[in-house]
Amino acid sequence: MVRWFCSFTLLFAMLMASLPSQVAAAPATQTATPQAFVYFPETGHNVGFEVKQFFDAHGGPRTFGLPLTELIVAGDGLQAQYFEHARLEYNPNAPAGQRVQVTRAGALMAAGRTEPAFDWLAASPDPERTFFPESGHTIGGAFGWFWQTNGGIPAFGYPISEEFYEWDAASDRERLVQYFERARFVYHPEQQGSSREVTLTPLGRQLLAGDPVAQAATAPVPEIALLGEASTGFPASSYERVTNISRATEMTHGSVVPAGTEFSFLAIGDFSAENGFVEGYAIVGGRLERVIGGGLCQVSTTLFRAVSNAGLQITRRVGHSHIVNFYENILGFDATVFSPSVDFRWRNDTPGPVYVIGITDVARERVTFQIYGISDGRSVRYEGPTTRNWRQPGTAVWQLDRQLPAGTVQQLVHGRAGVDVTYTRIITRANGTTRVEPFFTRYLPWDDFFIYGPGVTPPPGVRVLPPRR
Repeated sequence: MVRWFCSFTLLFAMLMASLPSQVAAAPATQTATPQAFVYFPETGHNVGFEVKQFFDAHGGPRTFGLPLTELIVAGDGLQAQYFEHARLEYNPNAPAGQRVQVTRAGALMAAGRTEPAFDWLAASPDPERTFFPESGHTIGGAFGWFWQTNGGIPAFGYPISEEFYEWDAASDRERLVQYFERARFVYHPEQQGSSREVTLTPLGRQLLAGDPVAQAATAPVPEIALLGEASTGFPASSYERVTNISRATEMTHGSVVPAGTEFSFLAIGDFSAENGFVEGYAIVGGRLERVIGGGLCQVSTTLFRAVSNAGLQITRRVGHSHIVNFYENILGFDATVFSPSVDFRWRNDTPGPVYVIGITDVARERVTFQIYGISDGRSVRYEGPTTRNWRQPGTAVWQLDRQLPAGTVQQLVHGRAGVDVTYTRIITRANGTTRVEPFFTRYLPWDDFFIYGPGVTPPPGVRVLPPRR
């Protein structure tokens, strides 16, 4: 059975760099999302990441109005952001490109209506109008043009009524209207030819009025800012390791964590070969095996450092079992992951959503995470790392690998001492109060580890393992 985990819980960096790699093109460098956020001073709210992409692609303020909240966990338990004309729902577990959809506010508003305009049609009575068999209704004229040019089905859904006259509260008179799954169109003949000829009923405001959680989130907030960032390098890493780092960073990039919710590294997706991860070598229980996921801890460690630098609440962090050269520039400042038991988790304890940007720069052999959100004035500093109880490595380990050429010897692990490390984070709030959080890590000694091919006799005094399977 193939397993995935962070190879450096049990694997030293030299192993991934020294074993032969498949010949393939290097993964492409990932870049930051351009113009990831926009701030609307009119209402004091931000629109970001995939919600912004959907918002921009389907008409922006013209279609949805101005934002009335940040992205929040709404009263119905869904991640959503309220706008004047609509509510955009965000599902982080949906496939890319399908994570944002508009709440069916028009259908909710029209529920139970029995007027003839809502009767299901078998076909269009007017050949000039477009018929939708999915909903049994038609569109045409000014409403049809507005629907087609301002978002279509993704923004408004299918028509669920024909055009008819009814009272319009916004203009305090009877108007020609039409209902759609996600909107209500209103016609203004006196504005013919202008941008106000067709307007949208503020269904987002109506939904917000019925959600106390959303009402409590309408207060203006500052513009999104960089809260913290961190980078680590992966020089001399194998193709397999670089591939896994790039794929895991890509999966983490774009994560949005609403205020008060917890982020789980293991929950960001499927770390399997089917999802783009590749096999590498690892020492499992003292033996060399093929596993999936070498390099994941480069991603979890870099994200941990960025989240810590942002001053966010760390709810679960486990250090590596051994010192890893990629992270030893700051001892005791790493985070391992191992499915399903060892996770890296943190909570967004800021006033608004937190956005995660991940960048893999293959050419420079670096991975970077940036944490954006609403600053509440907190700052972070560190003390240490302090070390104690150093322990030297033991007897060298040798293991036969029959896949190696005859007479070959490779040193995969260069022995490292073990040590207890404390690295302390001090968070200072805007009101001057502080919180002191020590990160403790116990690194075990790491023995020299060699593999050898047929025809080689290990030297005396070493510990010889059974051959690799």
